[in-house]
Amino acid sequence: MSNLEQTKVGLEQTQSEYVAYEKLQYMHQFAKSSTFATILAPLLCIPIYHNNIQVWRFNLWFFIMTAVVIIRLYLIYRIDLKGIVQKNIRLLNWGVGITTLAWGLGWLLLVEDLTPLNYLIFEIISLTVLFVGMVGYCVNLSSFISFVLPLKVPEFIFLALYHQFVVWPVAIGSFITFYLAIKMAVLFSKSWEKSISLRFKNESLFNELRAERDISIAANIAKSDFIATASHDLRQPMQAINIYLELFGSNQIEKQFSSIVNKLKVSVEQLNRMFNALLDISKIDAQSIAVHNQTFSIAPLLNELEEVFQPIAAEKNISLSCLGPQIKVQGDKSLLQRILNNLISNAIQYTKAGYIEVKFLIVENHLEVTVRDTGCGISVEDSALIFKEFFRSENTRAMHDGLGLGLSIVNRLANLIDAKLKVESKVGVGTTIRIKTKFLVCTSADSDETDIAGHSNNSELSTDSAQVENINGVHPSMHIAIIEDDPILLEAYNNLFITAGFIVHLIPVVHEELSNSLLDIDHLDFILSDFRLGEKNGVDFIQSIREEFNAEIPALLLTADTSPQHIQLFAELNIRVLYKPIKSTDILSYVGEFLSSIH
Repeated sequence: MSNLEQTKVGLEQTQSEYVAYEKLQYMHQFAKSSTFATILAPLLCIPIYHNNIQVWRFNLWFFIMTAVVIIRLYLIYRIDLKGIVQKNIRLLNWGVGITTLAWGLGWLLLVEDLTPLNYLIFEIISLTVLFVGMVGYCVNLSSFISFVLPLKVPEFIFLALYHQFVVWPVAIGSFITFYLAIKMAVLFSKSWEKSISLRFKNESLFNELRAERDISIAANIAKSDFIATASHDLRQPMQAINIYLELFGSNQIEKQFSSIVNKLKVSVEQLNRMFNALLDISKIDAQSIAVHNQTFSIAPLLNELEEVFQPIAAEKNISLSCLGPQIKVQGDKSLLQRILNNLISNAIQYTKAGYIEVKFLIVENHLEVTVRDTGCGISVEDSALIFKEFFRSENTRAMHDGLGLGLSIVNRLANLIDAKLKVESKVGVGTTIRIKTKFLVCTSADSDETDIAGHSNNSELSTDSAQVENINGVHPSMHIAIIEDDPILLEAYNNLFITAGFIVHLIPVVHEELSNSLLDIDHLDFILSDFRLGEKNGVDFIQSIREEFNAEIPALLLTADTSPQHIQLFAELNIRVLYKPIKSTDILSYVGEFLSSIH
């Protein structure tokens, strides 16, 4: 027998056992619930027969009935639903069979004087027992046969012995009832089996779907963990590369090496964009990006987009125009700008010549934005896949070295602001992406640029790339503690902040040595720490240092850890965080602005 056949036989056997168990459970529940009626029914026969027939006949029948009711109770309550199903069904069959046999013996013991009235009374009793039993035992044919034959066979014997006294229309009706009961039991038993089999198949299918869902969830978690771990391990050296490259001044490099360093910076900047794309995915997965409902003007946004992207487009001889009415809208400007940044950057990458047009429109009192280009276009096959993570078309792979996350991030950010994306594209002609937002266009009375919702997300820190000019002059001899277990990064931070005019204190990452290392430090103005530091993390070190100095020293976590759970943790703990790799100017900018705000 092949493996497939063995599997099929195994499934059929399992299904058969499942059906039998369901039948047993139903019949057992009915048998227990009808125990009271089983005891009460013989007692009701006392006033009918005790004084109307010979005493010994009634006493013998009542004794037999009492005995079988006790045996029935013993057999029914001996059934263990966790035990062997077929053995339990046999016990139940014996329990119901001996009970109906006692009722069947009533034909020979209770119907004494053979009067039509006496006959009809017991016929009614017999039919009542039959109909009650059909409710509980017709789901299983063998159980119903065990129930009905002991009840009807004594009646047939009675009819054979006393046929000359029988009321034959009633007897024929009893035969017909017996036949119909057997037929109904056969049909109902098959119907029950089909119903239970279907439920078994549905439950099996549901369990398979649930298992596949669990596998899918586990795979998604594993993917997120892999991205976070890989991102962390790659971000660490990239952070050092960023800082050391930025420490090179143009006057420190010989001309023959200047172009090489500039090319290195361009490549590093491209890697930074890839890491930031991974970070955006992690933040969205962690649901740590808040949506701000604020009133903002379209004009400054148009200017910002032109200032950033026109020089990039000009390098490829592409015309970039940003058009829109002089209006204000209510919505999240930052998230909309991030969506447009990705779309415009994408358009520039995949456009060799022609133009890119960004147009803001008012449609039904809501803001709608279109990004149109004359690029290579998107094929019909690719159009259904462009918003998937890590998708890169084979047709345009050579034009861009990214990770394939740009449009996936656009789609996720659009979902955050409840916007709809519509893509219209033709290969070789160009692409138009339409963003239909729920941003309401403001009337003149709503023109103040104020944050309506008042939401904030402290785990997300704006990292404006504006350089800090002469930070040493603004805050001379500021004391900063640096906690980092990567020696290369530690040296890079040391050089960075010494060059900026800080007095740097390198804190050991062994927690037991922390107190001794702080003894020679009079005070600290700022703490800069990595997050992952062996057994302890940066939060633990920051809190310990604050306790040693008994002061709420300003602190910043620089981390390469972009796992969604940690992003969420930072948000919950209200911790300032910057994610590696980050430019040295951005680090100094944040530290300088923060120190300026408290002095």
